[in-house]
Amino acid sequence: MGKRKFDFRTIMMILVLFLGNIAIMGTTFYSVIMTQLYATYEEWVVNLTMSLPGILGMVSCLLCGKISDKVDKKWLFLLGMLLFAITGTNLGGIAYSNNLLLIGAAAFNGGVCYGMVSVSAVALISDYFEDEGQRSLVMGWYNGAMALVGAALSFSYGMAATVDWKLASAVNWAAAVVVVLGLLFLPACPPKKNAENAEAAVKVKGERGWAKNLIPLVAAFFLVSFAIMSVMTYIDLFVTANNLGDASLTGLFGTVQTISSFIACTFFGVLYKKLGARISIPAYLLLALSVFIMFIAPSPVTLLLGSAIMGVSWGTAYTYWFFRATVVVPQNMVGTATGIVTTANSLSYLPMAYVVTGLMGAMHTDNFRDLFPFYIVIVLIVFVGAIFLNGRKKAEAQN
Repeated sequence: MGKRKFDFRTIMMILVLFLGNIAIMGTTFYSVIMTQLYATYEEWVVNLTMSLPGILGMVSCLLCGKISDKVDKKWLFLLGMLLFAITGTNLGGIAYSNNLLLIGAAAFNGGVCYGMVSVSAVALISDYFEDEGQRSLVMGWYNGAMALVGAALSFSYGMAATVDWKLASAVNWAAAVVVVLGLLFLPACPPKKNAENAEAAVKVKGERGWAKNLIPLVAAFFLVSFAIMSVMTYIDLFVTANNLGDASLTGLFGTVQTISSFIACTFFGVLYKKLGARISIPAYLLLALSVFIMFIAPSPVTLLLGSAIMGVSWGTAYTYWFFRATVVVPQNMVGTATGIVTTANSLSYLPMAYVVTGLMGAMHTDNFRDLFPFYIVIVLIVFVGAIFLNGRKKAEAQN
């Protein structure tokens, strides 16, 4: 596998993919205008607007994963960005006056477009950077950029909403700029030829099949994402119930988590070169530790310390899942594998609200902190599983 030179066109290609995260993080503007949405529309309209993208996202990720192995990934990415530029911005116009258009636009930009862009972007990186070391490096940068883009978008949505809450989504017009840049700098990325497919298939057959390697990865992604994203999403309940501060402290938690995640993603390639697949083991342990620190001694200090540790370990684990999916399957199935792990990510969000309310009701508690041991145990189970799988692979390699 030859290494790529980081010349001007390669750098511009990477930049386009980084900016493509607008379509992945772009629906966060809903959180900025959530109060106004519930005040303007019936509850069922807002709830469907929030939940439908996740359901369609699962279908889109699986479908686009398979499609990306059959078509030029460049055009799948550009089509996804173009659709997002249209559906992600019309909420600032006619969609706000029509229930079905509001729901439909959200379903497209948060579900269909999310699947098209997220799957094709990772597949483009995998195809372009055949060298595993370079690929892990760029994949880390890509996920780091996702955190930065998300932070920049949240700030921009907030600023636009202070003028008029209906203008928040207008920020998503930036996706149109990405489409233009993509036309200029994204390289063609057609499906792998049959000869290459056969060679890749033979290689993976010696590894006892791609499914055997991908299934544990997907299971870990689902379980850990469910546990940690539950804590991240409902952290404001923890702050309020334990009298730690106001919304500004919750916001600071998110900021610290984002910055530390960006740092971890940036250095992922370096760490992966030294640890390989074992990099997931300390990541899982640190994720459990971050929640334990906040649980055992709730305070503003432990909240921010836990946030920093969570950011570093989450950025590492998240990048590992996506990168590893491109390594354990034949090159002609990278899109399919990426679609599967992205679907696991989407699936992990669906039970969160129901588990939180269900457990708090069953435990007769109003304090979200009481649920932390449940999430810690889930992550530790995956941690032990990772140790076992890595030990078994090492033993197989020695035989």
